Amino acid sequence: MKRVTVVGGGFSGLATAHYLTAAGIPVEVVERSDRCGGMIATIRTPHGPVETAATGLRNSRRSEDLFRVLGLPPVFAGAASRARYVFRGRPRRWPLGPGESLGFAARAAWHLTLARGARRARARETVREWGNRVAGAAATKYLLAPVCQGIYAGAVDQLSASLVWGGGRREARPAKRGLVSAPGGMGELVARLAESLENRGVRFHMKTSFALHRSGTPAVICTSIKDAAAILRPTLPATARRLDRVEMVPLVTATVFYAVEENSLRGFGVLIPRTEGFRALGVLFNANIFDGRGPCHSETWIFGGAEDRPIVDLPEKEILDLAHREGERLHGRDRTAPLGYHVQRWRDALPHYDVELEEQLEGGIELPDGVFLVGNWLGGIGLARILDRAHAVAQEIARRPERSA
Repeated sequence: MKRVTVVGGGFSGLATAHYLTAAGIPVEVVERSDRCGGMIATIRTPHGPVETAATGLRNSRRSEDLFRVLGLPPVFAGAASRARYVFRGRPRRWPLGPGESLGFAARAAWHLTLARGARRARARETVREWGNRVAGAAATKYLLAPVCQGIYAGAVDQLSASLVWGGGRREARPAKRGLVSAPGGMGELVARLAESLENRGVRFHMKTSFALHRSGTPAVICTSIKDAAAILRPTLPATARRLDRVEMVPLVTATVFYAVEENSLRGFGVLIPRTEGFRALGVLFNANIFDGRGPCHSETWIFGGAEDRPIVDLPEKEILDLAHREGERLHGRDRTAPLGYHVQRWRDALPHYDVELEEQLEGGIELPDGVFLVGNWLGGIGLARILDRAHAVAQEIARRPERSA
């Protein structure tokens, strides 16, 4: 079989190369930057680690297998992370009032029993439309909207309900559910994955661009949607134009370190509805999620998304001041000065999972023979979903008739 070129050395590309080599297929990885991992990295500071993107991934049978093959002991989120909050005047475990809760429960019972078909998302239905129809206005405002903003960084008036709620499948339960990471953070996971691939003979071509040829080597494009469009443009300009129409949303994170006494709200973090007057989408309490991530208390404030694009250009000091002020409001008291901080900007962080993306994904994407796609813009955000797609593509390639090199 011909050597398969994996384009992109981010998590998608490394996962795809992992499953291809596991299937006995020779692989080379082409990465245009000087490092693997894409957005994922773990920065060591005297105050504790900083995750530049994902804090962890949802544990699954596939991630269990990955950690085992890599020889990495999985680190699970601790008990302190089980509490999740939504801000409504103050951080609350349950943000709905008594009457709103009764209305939500009645709607849920109706859709789980007598009207199960009605809860399915309709074509071109936004999350707000679906939520108001199925869950009610209060639950949409204080539950669905902040959750979707926290995960997708999207506008609930534009997010596609079918993309957000659909695309899942029943899977075998892992031995332990929850968020999982490597002992040294997510950066260690991608570094160990790249090292494992090198040890299995995968060739890495760093700081190298890739050009697609119709009769060339089989390829799996594991890049952002904009980079995928650029790669496909010379051979499939119509496909490239479709992908160019997909909107990307920015993210800015400010990881701020405080004295341990500032860890006054035990839990995973707080989601913040747009209606509460904060600029942040939410905040993660890093030291509460995984044990041993000190020595200080750290919070990662998340800004940006589809409804706050200008913040990506805000000066670093203003972002830090904003995180500190909003932290004082969230905690309801003055705070001590930060001990350290790290600001991370991603101008094109995520695809906007809106109805436009739903339209572009309908009916599939035309590709040259022997070319495949893996990425977080193909119907599922999250590293666990990327593992699933990478595995599926590797299996599809392995089933193709073998061709001599």
